[in-house]
Amino acid sequence: MKLFIAIAVATAPSLFGVNVIFRNAPTNNANSLIRGEVGAYMARRDGGKLHTGIDIVANKSSMDKNTYAVYAVKSGRVAYARLNGTESTDYGYTIVIDHGDSLYSQYSHLAVKASKDLVKIGDEVAAGQIIAYLADPAKGELSSGNVRKDVVKNYDKIQLHFETFMAKPGVTSTGVLSTIKKDCRYLDPTPDLVALGYASF
Repeated sequence: MKLFIAIAVATAPSLFGVNVIFRNAPTNNANSLIRGEVGAYMARRDGGKLHTGIDIVANKSSMDKNTYAVYAVKSGRVAYARLNGTESTDYGYTIVIDHGDSLYSQYSHLAVKASKDLVKIGDEVAAGQIIAYLADPAKGELSSGNVRKDVVKNYDKIQLHFETFMAKPGVTSTGVLSTIKKDCRYLDPTPDLVALGYASF
């Protein structure tokens, strides 16, 4: 009987998905939607590239930047915080957090001016802490990077590219993101996002 109980507990699905990655939402899920199709995890993009994360887009318009706050999904240390590409190309302003045990989370297409002074490389962050913003409409700033222009009608260019991946632990970079992501293994954050109440479109 004891052996059966131990096996049942070990194989029971988690409340936050079969393989729990995080338990804190990266955005306010009442103000955000998971993008399907080309925005989904491992969706095929132009040129045959695979989408290694999830696009989370705004579904609410507000002049208050707190509507577009971005949160650390777990506690950890900031491994990367800078522009990747430019304000209108590649990932745009990006933050990567090292959560320990080789687990990292990446937050891209962040509003540059609203985000750049909130955290820096080496900072310790708590789960649920605001680390950035997707937009600051009061100052005319929307998401950075190559955000698709057909995201959500009326909330165009307010979007987070969110990734979770396993990589060599303890790596930081003041330059290229590939230093951290070398030989990384991407994880699907979709089950945890759905369990946290995100709807999709």
